[in-house]
Amino acid sequence: MKSDLPLAHRVVPPILLAALVSVVAAIPLISNKWFYYWDDSAAAFTPGWHTIGERILSGSWPTLIPELWAGGNVTAEALYGTYNPVILLDSVAIALIPNLAIGITLVKMQFMAILAVGVYLVARQYGANRSMAFIAGLAMPFAGYTLYFDASSWASGLIAFAWIPHVWWSTRASALGRVNPLVPILFGYLAMTTGNPYGAVGVAVVYVAVIAECIAVKRGRSIKSLLISATAIIMMSLIVYLPLLFTTGVSVRTQSGISNDGSLRPDLGDLINLSGPSNQPYVTAFSVPAMTIPLVYLAWFLIPLAPWIQWGSLKKLGRHSVSLLAFGGIYVVLLLGPSNLWLFRWPARLLEYGQLPVIVAVAVALSAGLHRDRIRPRAVITAGLLVLQFYLAWSNVPEDIDIHFASLVITVALTAIALIVAYRKPRYLAGALAAGIIVVLSAQTNFWFTGNYNVTPWKFPRQVAFLESKFEDRYQGTTFAIADPEFIAADDPTGQWGDLLFGNAWQPAGVDAVNSYAGISYNDFVQELCINYYGGVKCPDAVDRLLAESPGTGVSWLDAMRVDTVVVQNSGPYGGKRSLDALPQSDWTIEPGHGVTVGHRESGHQWPDGRVSAATEGLDIRSDGAATDTRESVEYTGSGTVTFALLAWPGWSATVDGKTVETQASPGGLLQVNLPPSAADGSTLTIEFSPPGSSFGWTIAGVGLLVALSQGVWAYRHRRADQEETAAASADSVTS
Repeated sequence: MKSDLPLAHRVVPPILLAALVSVVAAIPLISNKWFYYWDDSAAAFTPGWHTIGERILSGSWPTLIPELWAGGNVTAEALYGTYNPVILLDSVAIALIPNLAIGITLVKMQFMAILAVGVYLVARQYGANRSMAFIAGLAMPFAGYTLYFDASSWASGLIAFAWIPHVWWSTRASALGRVNPLVPILFGYLAMTTGNPYGAVGVAVVYVAVIAECIAVKRGRSIKSLLISATAIIMMSLIVYLPLLFTTGVSVRTQSGISNDGSLRPDLGDLINLSGPSNQPYVTAFSVPAMTIPLVYLAWFLIPLAPWIQWGSLKKLGRHSVSLLAFGGIYVVLLLGPSNLWLFRWPARLLEYGQLPVIVAVAVALSAGLHRDRIRPRAVITAGLLVLQFYLAWSNVPEDIDIHFASLVITVALTAIALIVAYRKPRYLAGALAAGIIVVLSAQTNFWFTGNYNVTPWKFPRQVAFLESKFEDRYQGTTFAIADPEFIAADDPTGQWGDLLFGNAWQPAGVDAVNSYAGISYNDFVQELCINYYGGVKCPDAVDRLLAESPGTGVSWLDAMRVDTVVVQNSGPYGGKRSLDALPQSDWTIEPGHGVTVGHRESGHQWPDGRVSAATEGLDIRSDGAATDTRESVEYTGSGTVTFALLAWPGWSATVDGKTVETQASPGGLLQVNLPPSAADGSTLTIEFSPPGSSFGWTIAGVGLLVALSQGVWAYRHRRADQEETAAASADSVTS
C-alpha cells in the first residue's frame, strides 16, 4: 500500500467499499426482515445493549443490572463490551431507536463495513491493487460463517472480527515504520475490549504472525516495539476479563479440559470447499446433524478460477508472506482441533479468521490478472472443479439437489462471464467478480437459505412501543415466567408474543423479569429454579420450586426474590390454568387466560424501598433504601442474618457503621450478610458492588495507557528526528 498515492486514491475506494457493503447487507432483508435480529442477537445482545444504553442515558454506569438476575452481571459477561467506547455508543443508539431490529441492523451494517475496509487495507498492504483489494473487502462480510452466524446471530463475534484486519494492517505498518504504534494499540484495544475471547486470540495471532515476518525479513529492531505495543494492549484490556475470571467459581462456565463431541467442528474436506454457494457441510450444530447454511463458503470465484489465477505472482511477496502463512497456519491447526479446548468451544467460530489470509492472498494473486494461455486445459480443469463442487454439496444434503443444481448453473454462468471479461476487457474483471458476489448473495439469502435454522430464529416483536403496550402494565414489578418455547404449538410460532417473551427481550418491554439471557449465569440459583440460559423453564415442578423455601432464608423463593407477578404457560406441563391455585389467596389474585395464567401480588413488601427480602428473628430492619443498582443502605437494630433479593456475585462488599463485614451466599445463591449486634441507637449496613479485580484492572490499565502514550511519543520524535536528519543530508548534498 503506497503512501505516496494521492489522498483521493487512498481514501475514496474504502469509503465506496463501506457504502457498498452497507447497501448490499440489506439484501437478506428482502425475504427475511428478522435476518439480523436472530438467535442471540434477538434474545441477548440487542435487548441487552438497549438496557445498557438506557442506563447510560440515565447517568448510570452499567456494571451490574440486578433486575436481570442471572444475566445481570454485564461486566462479568464481558461480551456486552462495557469497556469498549464504540459498543457503548452503539448501545445508546439502540436505546434511542424505537425499532430494535432496525437498531441492531444498523449497528451490524456498521461493523460489516468496518470489516470490509480492514480487509481492503490488509490486501493493499500485501500488494493487491485497488480493484482486487476492493473485491476481497466486499467478499469477506458475506462469507457463509461471517454472514449467517456472526452478522445474523452472534453479534459479539462480528464486532470482534471486524477489528482484526485493522489490528493486522496497523501492526504490520507499525513494524515497518509506517505508522505510529498508537494506531495498532488503539485497534488492538477495540478488538480486545469487545469481551469476545476469539477476538483476543485474534489479536495475539496477529502479533505472532507479524513478529514472525519481522524475523524473516531481518527487522529485529521492530520486535521490541511490537512487544511493547502488545504489552500495552494487554494491560489496557485486562480489566475486561478479570471480572469473568473471578466469577467463574459461581457460574455455569467452569468447564475446562479437552473433549470432542463434534459440535461445530468442520473437517479438512469442509475447509477446502470455499466456493460452493449451496454446500451445507455435515457438521453438527445444536442437535441439527447438517448445516442449514453454506457454513464454509467464502467467495464463488476462488475454486472455479483457481486454474486461471497467476499464483506464481505471490512469489513477489518473498519473506513478507511469512505473516500470511503464520496467521493462516495457526488457524488451520485450531480449526482442526477438538470441539472443546479449555474455555473455547466450537472451532467453526474460527473459520473467518482462517479465511482472512486466504482472501488476501487471492486478491494479491488476482492483481496480476488471469492467465490467457492454455485455455482448453484450464477450462477442462475448471469444469471438473465445478462438477466436484456440485457433487460434494449434493452428497452432504442430497435432498436439496434442486438448490445444488441451481447453484451449479449460476456458478458456471458467472465463471464464463468472468473469463470472457478477463480475456476481452481485463480492467472490468473486478466488476464481474463483484456482481457475482451480489448475485450469489441474493440467491443464498432470498431463495436457498433465508436464515440460519441451526440456531433459534425467535422473531420477537421489534417495536419497543408494541412490546410496552403488551407487557408493561400487565406484568408489573419483579416477574417470574414459567414457560419455554418447547411448549408452543408448531402451527402458532408467533402467537406467544402477546403473553410471553424470553431472554432479555423482557427488558425493552418494561418488565423486570427474572428470566433473562445468562451467558455465564449463576449456577446455584438457576439449578434451584430450573432456569436455562435463555430464561426458559422446562421442569414440570417449576411452580412448586417457586413456592418452596429458598434454602437458608426462612421464606419461599417467591418472597426471597420479592416476586410481584408470576406468569405460567398454560400449554406447558405446569398444571394449566390451575397451576397457581396454591398461591395464598389473601396476598395474590389469579387471572387465567388463553395462553397464560398470571398471578399478581396484592400485598406490599415489608421493606418497599430496597431489596431486603428476609431477616432472621432478633433482627429489626428499620429502613432499607436502594440508592443505585450497586449500592444500598439498611438501618437496623439487634443482630442476625439479612437476605437481599440479589444474587451474591463476587464483588459485593458490606460495611456496618464503616467497619467491614463479610457477605455470603445462601445455598440458592442469594446475597446475605450476618449482622453483628447494633449500636444502642441502631446501626447502618451498606452494601456495594464493584466488579471483582476492578481496582487492580484500572491500575494496570492506567499503566498500560502510560506505556502506550510513551511509546507513541518516542516513535513520533524518533521518526521526526530521522526525517530532519534525512532533510539535512539532502540539503548538504545539494550544497556540495
